[in-house]
Amino acid sequence: MSRDPKMAIFLLPFLLLASTMVLTRWVPHHPRWRPLVIALNLAATVRYLWWRGTETLNWDGGWGTVMSLAIFTAELYGFVVLLQHYSVATRSLDRTTTPPDVHFSPSVDIFVASYNEGADIVTRTLVGCQAIDYPDKQVYLLDDGRRPEMATLCETLGVNYITRDDNKGAKAGNLNHALARTSGEFIVTFDADHVPVSSFLTETLGHFRESCVAQLQTPQHFFNPDLFQDRLRSQAYIANEQDMFFHILQPGRDVYNASFYCGSGAILRRSAIEAIGGFPMTTVTEDVHTSMLLHSRGWRSVYVNKDLSAGLAPESFDAYVTQRRRWSRGMMQVMLLRGGLWLPGLTLAQRIHYMATLWYWLYGIPRIIFLLAPLSFLLFGVRPLMVRSVWDLVSYYLPHLFISASAFQLVTRGTRRVFWSDIYESCIAVQLAVTALTFPWTGTRVHFAVTPKGQNAERSAKRGVWALGWPMLALVALLIAGLVKGAISARTGVDIDAVLVNSSWSLYNLVVLSFGLLLLRQPPQRRVAPRLPREHACHLAWPDMSVEATSIDLSESGLSLRLARPLPLPQTFDLTITSHDGRSVTTRGRLVRSELRDGAVIAAVRIVDRTVAQHRRLIELMFSAPDSWHAEEGPPMAAPEHVGRILRSLVQVFSRRRALQRRAPRFEVDLPVVLSRADGRDITARAVDISHAGIGISLSRDEALPEGAAAVVTVSWNQYEQTTFQVRVVNTRAERGQVVLGLTFVHLDGQQNQDLLKHLYADTATEAGRKAA
Repeated sequence: MSRDPKMAIFLLPFLLLASTMVLTRWVPHHPRWRPLVIALNLAATVRYLWWRGTETLNWDGGWGTVMSLAIFTAELYGFVVLLQHYSVATRSLDRTTTPPDVHFSPSVDIFVASYNEGADIVTRTLVGCQAIDYPDKQVYLLDDGRRPEMATLCETLGVNYITRDDNKGAKAGNLNHALARTSGEFIVTFDADHVPVSSFLTETLGHFRESCVAQLQTPQHFFNPDLFQDRLRSQAYIANEQDMFFHILQPGRDVYNASFYCGSGAILRRSAIEAIGGFPMTTVTEDVHTSMLLHSRGWRSVYVNKDLSAGLAPESFDAYVTQRRRWSRGMMQVMLLRGGLWLPGLTLAQRIHYMATLWYWLYGIPRIIFLLAPLSFLLFGVRPLMVRSVWDLVSYYLPHLFISASAFQLVTRGTRRVFWSDIYESCIAVQLAVTALTFPWTGTRVHFAVTPKGQNAERSAKRGVWALGWPMLALVALLIAGLVKGAISARTGVDIDAVLVNSSWSLYNLVVLSFGLLLLRQPPQRRVAPRLPREHACHLAWPDMSVEATSIDLSESGLSLRLARPLPLPQTFDLTITSHDGRSVTTRGRLVRSELRDGAVIAAVRIVDRTVAQHRRLIELMFSAPDSWHAEEGPPMAAPEHVGRILRSLVQVFSRRRALQRRAPRFEVDLPVVLSRADGRDITARAVDISHAGIGISLSRDEALPEGAAAVVTVSWNQYEQTTFQVRVVNTRAERGQVVLGLTFVHLDGQQNQDLLKHLYADTATEAGRKAA
């Protein structure tokens, strides 16, 4: 290695980068590697910040100095967030416990708080609560909407119904009202859209054997794709946007007795809540406020890092913004107006972690600075960075960036990646910055904005999505203007290095915000009920025939299943679904479509004539199994793979979805046929596919028939066997210079049925399976 100290300094970051890439990409994700990766990350970041603070700040005065210091302050803000994140992301506690038994089986009241959610959403949660495996429990719907239909629903399901005359105190007031009318030793709270698994209490309640434990929180899992996974077609490779908080940060805070109540999927000791005067009603985030009051009184908290319930993630941009602004404003209310940070009795570690939560919700301000900073030079010629050359930036910034991205992916175990964090924060940066900056004048107001869910989410999205999206549109317009002016400046030879640096920065910001604009899309809801991946044993039966199958996914109104053997299904049949833990339901099914996939018949089935009892069982089959939400950590991805997946997702975003409507699986074949036209002419052709419902034949263009025309087709299965069918033309398509006629069978008699069964579902299906293998 060269003895030139400058060369050594230049090479150091690239050695750090290479080391981190090896550790994060090729070394197994074992906790023992995380401290080393974090140390490498911090070394590169401190080196970068030192360079920024000593060599790149603009001290010439005016707006140049203002912008330069603003950017550096924003970077220091990010470094503090990183330090706090790493302080909790590497540690957690083993929170397994002994289930309740004869020596410890306290009474439990389960509160489901509701305001304006639809009956379909509330039904799932109430049924899931009733299915919890624990004898001494009572389920209550706390209806702050005072809706007669909810009272009727509770009567039908056998659930206790509580309402009140006003909405004082919003959710906290609703819970307090129910506390005064119930007597269980412990309180379980669920939002109206969060459905628990049957083992919720057996896996959590044992922690309260310790009399000092006042609260227990579990992660909030979401069974629908979040806004980013849905709009950007990225569910296959990015985790839910909240997974990092619930599976990395909360378990880490639990080590310091600083995990906090999140409003749903939690258990609270009644005596502890009564000791602090009930749930506080002076903020819009009563959950965090409750935890701070309990911690200040010396009570302990427990965090069980296992998904034991599942709910609805915000389904529209409007719902997402509403939720995050409420959280941001509520956190500032708790910490600043209600004295949260100065509560006597909190430990130093608890104060630090609560302060970190408040600190995080200020991110809108530095994010706006990062989005606007390069425009100060491109549009107005104001220099925010005094970089001597592009090579200095390459030497200091790029190693810091790539090491941080690699380390972040490793430490968060695939729950978050830097690029997606930029999208999450940039798309609502303006709204959160406004919330933070106006808080001194608006903070005292306690207005609880309910996050729209279900049909309410769809209505709110149609009503106000573009009104909420205009800040992104304005920023995109400014970035495009900056890039255009930068290109013009580059042609005149004005400071090429500065133009290149700021244009690259602006281009990245433009990409991030363009992803944000895609969130404003509101694709139509194709399903009235959520469909979850579930593998249950299925038995389909109809007169003189039956077949076994395995479900692929399941909803309250239908399912997809894979038949154990290729077989045509009738229009309706009896369907029995049985889970591995013995839950079962028998209902009536109607075939929606059927197709051949990898040699197996895949069918979509609609459940018809569903009774209340069958509906209950279907919900239990979807939500109640203890392992319903078990998932592996996200896979490590190198930059090229990540970029490739992003590009594939964008292709899907702009691709039209084609709905398959076939009711019989279609087999690819190559069989000789004779098409007999109504005018008496016989045409020799080839069959290219055939099903129990119809056949496709390939012939020349001048031999094609118009749609609706009747004909007769004779299929030669082999040199000995033939079958003749009455057919009608239903469609035509061009294929390789020929025309493929889609023909439907007009009527199938017993012999024709037998021939199709014999040749399609035995010989042809077997051959299709061999080809797929």
